[in-house]
Amino acid sequence: MDLALRNVWVPDFRENRLVHCHVGLENGLIAAVSDTPMDAEAVVEGKNGLLTPGLMDAHVHMESALLTPTRFGETVARHGTLHVVADCHEIANVAGISGLRWFMDDAGNGPINAHFAVPSSVPATPFAQSGGELGLKEVTELLDDPRVVSLGELMNVPGVVRGDETIRKMVALTRERNKRVNGHAPGLSGQSLREYFAAGIEDDHETSSYQELKERLELRLHVFLREGSAEHTEEDAYRIIDEEPHMVMFCTDDKALHDIETTGHITFHLRKGARLGVNIMNLLRAACFNGPAYYHIPDAGEVRPGARADLVLFDNARDFNVKQVIVKGRLLGNVSMTPSEVPPFLADSIQLKRPIEIPPIPDQLRGFAIDVTDGSLLTGKLEVDALLPEISPPNDLLKLVVLERYGHGNRAACRIHGFGLEQGAIASSLAHDCHNIIAVGVHDDSIRLAVEGIIRNHGGLSIAYGEDVFTVPLPVGGIVSSESPEILTKTLEELARRTRKLGTGLRNAHATLSFMALEVIPHLKLTDQGLFDVDNFQYVAANQIL
Repeated sequence: MDLALRNVWVPDFRENRLVHCHVGLENGLIAAVSDTPMDAEAVVEGKNGLLTPGLMDAHVHMESALLTPTRFGETVARHGTLHVVADCHEIANVAGISGLRWFMDDAGNGPINAHFAVPSSVPATPFAQSGGELGLKEVTELLDDPRVVSLGELMNVPGVVRGDETIRKMVALTRERNKRVNGHAPGLSGQSLREYFAAGIEDDHETSSYQELKERLELRLHVFLREGSAEHTEEDAYRIIDEEPHMVMFCTDDKALHDIETTGHITFHLRKGARLGVNIMNLLRAACFNGPAYYHIPDAGEVRPGARADLVLFDNARDFNVKQVIVKGRLLGNVSMTPSEVPPFLADSIQLKRPIEIPPIPDQLRGFAIDVTDGSLLTGKLEVDALLPEISPPNDLLKLVVLERYGHGNRAACRIHGFGLEQGAIASSLAHDCHNIIAVGVHDDSIRLAVEGIIRNHGGLSIAYGEDVFTVPLPVGGIVSSESPEILTKTLEELARRTRKLGTGLRNAHATLSFMALEVIPHLKLTDQGLFDVDNFQYVAANQIL
């Protein structure tokens, strides 16, 4: 034996009970599960801890952690997550199928088993300039990749319901290959929910309440309980795990690096479920077993001879403190990771035309502003005095600009209220979903300096105050970093500290800024092509009254 784990409790999902035993590993597989201790080249004393299969995140956007896939895997593996299903639509919007394939390859160099969902909505709409596009041809090609286990969340709900031909073909191609079709049905209920899922969609993660989950389960849909940075599942909803133990999985969707490091990954679900009194076997089933079974991933999700030796040793079934992580039969600390070399098209993805020109706010748009609420992606339409100066910090009226960064030269500007900056500017090349450069500031010079900080670093998050510019580099596609999680965490903390000094009261000003160009979330957003009225799904015309 290569490695033996003695005196551990393991879940037996077939008998639905915990079993005390000793486990032997050899050649990356579980070789023996016995009631007799065994010898091996290396021995770990389990001290009656809980040994489980690697945890699974059933739906995640890796890019939310601002890390390359190898670095992301390194981060979540320490928290016991050894399987993920990643929908990498952010990098696909930047660099299309080439960027997505690089992400898939890089993930293979890390410690986790990365499975993929083909992004189904790239770009999200035709109303903003992206760097990549995934059409039916690209989706078909990706579905044939063995690393792909599903079609990513179908966010175009109206298109699904009305039977959009491209969507219908995507779903059919996916099901022909016996792969899953991921859903995205926030707020849908009753007939609209039934119509959406009648199109062949099989799961949903956009729910937080018991009633929403119950309605979906009554339609025999699988559900993922989500615990991300912004979105959480209500405590009362956790009882659904005991009611439908075979239909529930866990996911994070979007979780920032700081939150992963401080609150855990899928371990957050386990601790929450244990605290709420969920049956331990059902809780572990949702975390370890149901995901691999649902996505048809062989030899995963169980502690049995012949299964993959991807395991997590916890101190107990209450606190879920990770004591050891075993990857392919080896302790995590002994697993080498070699990140892929970043190709030029990702390392030099910022193609902003120079010199940098900050556009003026059109006269016809000065009578209103995007209104920001802290902690919400929804924005309001605020009427303001059109005769005020273009930028009026005393009235919290700042300039928001979007600069297209793929070489086309589009630029747009409008007023925005709610950021509360008293000085300087902040900017980002991470701007959902197309990831053009977005900035907000108290005057054009500060905005220009912040944008230049991003260009110098080939992407990132920046602030400018006077002549001082501080940037967190995100040089891979302009949206993620290949730095170690520890270094990135420190630079992000310094960015937050400096940003607060500019006067903003927002909890995370850069995170809020990154959603101000997302033209599918109401009510008013700014793309590189102009101010967009999401409710009416059109640009704000010169003579239009909101």
